[in-house]
Amino acid sequence: MAEEKIPSPQEIKGEVVKFTKEELESLQTFQTKSEQTILQLGRIHLSQIRLKEQENFIKSQIKELEKSEQELAQKLSDKYGKGSLDIETGTFTPIK
Repeated sequence: MAEEKIPSPQEIKGEVVKFTKEELESLQTFQTKSEQTILQLGRIHLSQIRLKEQENFIKSQIKELEKSEQELAQKLSDKYGKGSLDIETGTFTPIK
């Protein structure tokens, strides 16, 4: 019984070689999985960009709220003086 010799790359150089159905399916599966993985990575990156934009927007809103709060506190302090406010009842108690 003679063993079938697998030709070396040098021996088949220039010859047309056909991959088996299984080899082609393996290559196609690899390519599909690779493309899906790259697409998922792109989606994650896009989500990160959008989240960063939302974070920056919310930070700017917080700064605006803090500024408005300071302005309101100053306006009320100018009108009523210093004291404490029970926001539930609306009762202001001035500092003596």
